[in-house]
Amino acid sequence: MKKNAFTMIELVFVIVVMGIIGKFGTEFLAQAYKNFISTKIQNKYQNQSATAVEFIARRLQYRIQNSVIVRKFSTFNDYKSLEGFQNSNYNVLEWVSYSSEGLNNQSWSGIYSKKKSNTELYSPETNTTKLNNLIIALSHSNKTINDAAVYFIGSDDNWGWDGNRVADFTASSMKPIKAGTSLKRFAANYIGTDDFSDLDLKNKEYNSYQLSWTANAIVFDKNNQQLWFYTDYQPWNGDKYTDARSKSLIMEEVSDFRKKQNKRIITIKVCSINEKLKDLDESDFLTCKEKTIL
Repeated sequence: MKKNAFTMIELVFVIVVMGIIGKFGTEFLAQAYKNFISTKIQNKYQNQSATAVEFIARRLQYRIQNSVIVRKFSTFNDYKSLEGFQNSNYNVLEWVSYSSEGLNNQSWSGIYSKKKSNTELYSPETNTTKLNNLIIALSHSNKTINDAAVYFIGSDDNWGWDGNRVADFTASSMKPIKAGTSLKRFAANYIGTDDFSDLDLKNKEYNSYQLSWTANAIVFDKNNQQLWFYTDYQPWNGDKYTDARSKSLIMEEVSDFRKKQNKRIITIKVCSINEKLKDLDESDFLTCKEKTIL
């Protein structure tokens, strides 16, 4: 019987083909795996950066417009208004927020009149007991309504950003308050003339205010590449952001935190440099997300 077998030429051809497939197939699989790892890492950091800017934007949404400042890290005598100011060395963003929770659940109305009394503000549709309970809950029992303040819309002010309690609020547009003699009344709670006689309503029966119980800070710790959120502190009472009763980590491996303001519009940008992408020799190892807040 005749037996079939590979010729020498066929064997050499098969060996050459297998070598080519082995060489380029291995490189193809290695590149595919590298691309998979790179995409997975990039998606992770893109999601983290997007979450960080969304977190910050949601809280800036309830800022009192004139209160936003930047300062140098752990420096309390060097701060600037954010509007028109850009300097990467100012790594702390701070603002006073109005109590959106209290406004939404009708603890305070934002409307006031002082026609009946100079010592108290009458605020229709306000419930100071309900507001007090809300502040206690939000601050985990650290604060009450007696630590809050009201801000009269349309004016600028010294917010207490230097870390010292404002000496005299008599001529100030922000007034620390406490519960009044009825559910719909706020009483003054500050050094100076303890009444609201300096408010100029220009013969208007009602006017607007915003109520705040805390300031907020976004702190970029450049040395540790971390972004932190501070809340539950009152600069009008002399608190610094380092005195905040609540501190939470927003994001790690942060390479840059940028912020700018043009009139009422604030833009924030969070970037991260991923060392693992550097190890993979990827050129696109910088991930940034940006958001604009009206």
